[in-house]
Amino acid sequence: MGLTTPGAKAPSLHQPANLANQLHLIKDLLSAPITALVDDSSKIKEILEQIESQLPELLRVKLWPAGHLPFFRAEVKAAQQRIEARRSQVSLKTDIAQKCKALNQKKATLDAKADISENTRRLNLLEKELMELEEKVRNTQRLIQEEKASIANSKQEAQEMTEQIQAEFAEISTLSRQIISGDDKDDEEIIARADAVRAEAIHAIEGFLN
Repeated sequence: MGLTTPGAKAPSLHQPANLANQLHLIKDLLSAPITALVDDSSKIKEILEQIESQLPELLRVKLWPAGHLPFFRAEVKAAQQRIEARRSQVSLKTDIAQKCKALNQKKATLDAKADISENTRRLNLLEKELMELEEKVRNTQRLIQEEKASIANSKQEAQEMTEQIQAEFAEISTLSRQIISGDDKDDEEIIARADAVRAEAIHAIEGFLN
């Protein structure tokens, strides 16, 4: 039996005591958590079907959704699961942030080591000095060898750090794919919409009874 359609005859101004009791019962049932009501609001629906002919049209319209809250079940459950999943991933997000910070520091070090322009400039000056000052050949050649060794070491270190950064970046990418997209605010709004139906029904009952 469904709710009566708009335009139905309005009930008497003197409502039986049983109607007030039934409305108080609906209000009490609606005080349950929204998570429970989206699972089962059949008791509310059953009471509404029993008293619908005694209710003013406006009150019937406001109370009708409260008897069909399971329509929100899938959305509310999914929103709850996403919120719980995000909250369980706080440590994972922190770990990723720390790894990103460390990776950025290593990348800065790599950039500094990869820049061998200063080494090359000094090498060219030393080679020119070698040509102009043969009396300094021995010392100049030693300096040249040192600079060459420095360049070689920098290249080796840069290669090793590049491989390490690539491996850590791959790890961060793998961890990042585990993050559930979206925002708690969006899912909380879904839950709030369902809860608003419950609250509006309670308010309507209170307004009618008062």
